[in-house]
Order: sequence, then structure tokens, then C-alpha cells
Amino acid sequence: MHNQLIINFETVADTFSKLGYPTYLIYVLGVCQFIGLAMILINKSHWVLEWVYAGFFMNYTLGALAHLAIKDGNGASAVVCIVLLFVTYIQSRKIRNTNNELEAFGKPEFVKYI
Repeated sequence: MHNQLIINFETVADTFSKLGYPTYLIYVLGVCQFIGLAMILINKSHWVLEWVYAGFFMNYTLGALAHLAIKDGNGASAVVCIVLLFVTYIQSRKIRNTNNELEAFGKPEFVKYI
């Protein structure tokens, strides 16, 4: 019951089994994705941010390839995630300078004049 508060564990575990992965990876991927999301939100280091985006890209790409390999037709959500990841990555690069600080149009002083 407690596993269904966030995800339907049985369905995800069944999908992981069909893909040929052990079910303990559900927890590992969940923790890693949570840490990655926290790193994006905290955004203290440009280097860390680049690695977080790379990790998400590898996760989604390998997920799409796994679905493609077993031909179950469920890889579209991973492709959508890859596209959204690229959009957020490009937007993040546009609003931050080389010191990982917000550029002028991303700062509150600019926003109050709009």
C-alpha cells in the first residue's frame, strides 16, 4: 500500500522484469533522479549541472533503447523526456552566464519592469 502513494510499484517492477532489469534498480534510479533534480534546483556548480543533465540523458536514452529492443512500443515517453530535457538544458544555458549566475533578463530587477 505505501508503495502506491508515489508509483505503482507492481506495474513498474513488471516492466523492469520484461526489459530484463532487476527490480532493485527501481530504487536506485529513483534515488538518483531525486538527487539529480535536487542538484538542478540547487544549481551551485556548472560542472555538476552538466553531469546531472548527462545522467538524465543517458537514463532516458537507455530506457528508450530498452523498450525498442523488446519491441513493446512503450519508448515514446522516454523520447518525450529527452526532448523536454534538451529544452530545459538549452533554456538553462541561455539564462546563465559562464559563472553560473543569472543573466540580467533572469534577475528580479528585470522582471519588475515587464
